[in-house]
Amino acid sequence: MTGRPVLPTFAGILVVGATAGCDEGPDPADWPDELAYGVRDSAGVTIVESASPAPDSRLAWRVGPQPRVSVGVPTADEDYQLYEVGDATRLADGRIVVANGGSNQVLVFDDAGRYLSAWAGPGEGPGEFRSLALVEPWTADSLIAADSEQGRVSIFDLEGEPGRTMTLMGEPGVLGRSISADAREHRMMGLLPNGAILTRDPGGAFTEGLWRWDHVYGLASADGSAAVSLGDYPGPETYSESIFVEEERMVYVTPLRHPFGKTTFTAVWGDLVAFGRNETYEINALANDGSLARIVRREHVVGSPTEAQLDAAIRERLADLSDEDRNRRLEVAANVPMVETFPAYSGLQADALDHLWVREFKLPGDESENPVWTVFDPEGRALGFVESPPGLTIYEIGADYILGKRTDELDIEYVEVWALSRQ
Repeated sequence: MTGRPVLPTFAGILVVGATAGCDEGPDPADWPDELAYGVRDSAGVTIVESASPAPDSRLAWRVGPQPRVSVGVPTADEDYQLYEVGDATRLADGRIVVANGGSNQVLVFDDAGRYLSAWAGPGEGPGEFRSLALVEPWTADSLIAADSEQGRVSIFDLEGEPGRTMTLMGEPGVLGRSISADAREHRMMGLLPNGAILTRDPGGAFTEGLWRWDHVYGLASADGSAAVSLGDYPGPETYSESIFVEEERMVYVTPLRHPFGKTTFTAVWGDLVAFGRNETYEINALANDGSLARIVRREHVVGSPTEAQLDAAIRERLADLSDEDRNRRLEVAANVPMVETFPAYSGLQADALDHLWVREFKLPGDESENPVWTVFDPEGRALGFVESPPGLTIYEIGADYILGKRTDELDIEYVEVWALSRQ
């Protein structure tokens, strides 16, 4: 794989859910002396700039050595089987609610991980799903669940009885610039404390070469109508080529996400919506009227990938495919262009105490297993690094727990609760 063109870096979309809270964070007097920061105001926008923590330093916060609760079974003859889990949340009474995309059911477990019930199911009627993706507490006595394929959300009471089902619509020029006039449904991406729903349009169609969709984000009111536009953000940096398979007389468009491609992450951060375009270490936080309220920056050393690192990253990503599929994709991968720099970070997540967790990008050659996150306080000042369990896709960070999904070597999915100490 030689002779790739070097292209400038770009941004795209990857959405991560979040929770919100109002408790105070650590006393600034307890911050390490070396974490210098500056706060200034520019035309009504707060700009917070922090130094980077020392590479080997860690906050005193700790995640337990093993899951406190694990939901999931290794055999399919149980009452339930976790498959294509898209999200999970904990209710105030400790119950764990799972968006099980494989069955399009909302699965409910007690606080010890014992199965209780299944709500909803596949279909197109009220309270039914074609692609169950998200679950979040809606109010103190209800839950909201999102269908990404139908662009709908459904409300359930806490016993599983369905209430309203509503479609999230985008208005032309405001929330919806969709691929056709009759395909304007948005997808739920998060929930603000005031009940406003963070939405995103579904994007466009595959093309060839290096490309990104432009996505339109907005806030929908509690009745599902369009309310506020949050602007356009480019989709994931992806490379595609058409391959003709002679024996099948078919042309396949093969898309490959660039291993070092830039992307935009989002998170509901308290009553703000954070957008992070990770070509630089900067996060912009928008208020619920769409105005820019805060800019958060952290010192970051830019690194550039090599040809060998790109080749190795692609081959690692394709390692589990069949020989036929892998070889077909490697033909396309041979033409994936270089980018100038590595991404500045690889994820955003807000916690129940309104801290913002920014996942560090794992550079080639880094053999550590645990993901590392920079934690920012509710005002946007860097506190330090925290590690999370290896292989855990995080859905929710509470005051004293982390909830997420882990997939074992047999591709069996588990939803786990890990203890979090902030001392």
